[in-house]
Amino acid sequence: MIDISIRKELKAGVVELIIISLLKKRDMYGYEISNEIDNRSSNKLNVKEGTLYPILYRLEEKEVIESYWKTPKGRGKPRKYYRVTSIGDEYFYSYKEEWFVVSNIMKDILIGEGE
Repeated sequence: MIDISIRKELKAGVVELIIISLLKKRDMYGYEISNEIDNRSSNKLNVKEGTLYPILYRLEEKEVIESYWKTPKGRGKPRKYYRVTSIGDEYFYSYKEEWFVVSNIMKDILIGEGE
């Protein structure tokens, strides 16, 4: 099996949609988001802090997500959690549709390329 690393430029657009998708299912804190992406991608898409937090901050500025502090049960240290806003719901569905269109175009073009 060939080890394929995902180019930084391609990863940037994909990670934003993945983050919103995960947060639509449940509220999460940063490290939890990163771990969930790693797990769901079978460790093929590793999102480090330097990539994750600028995206979270950008989404927050656009009011796609919002943050709040919560102290986990049994632990004294509060964590910053993120959740999708109503603006984020609309943004997600629009972005997801764009992704499917682009994905289908790429598939149609690349299948005709041969290897």
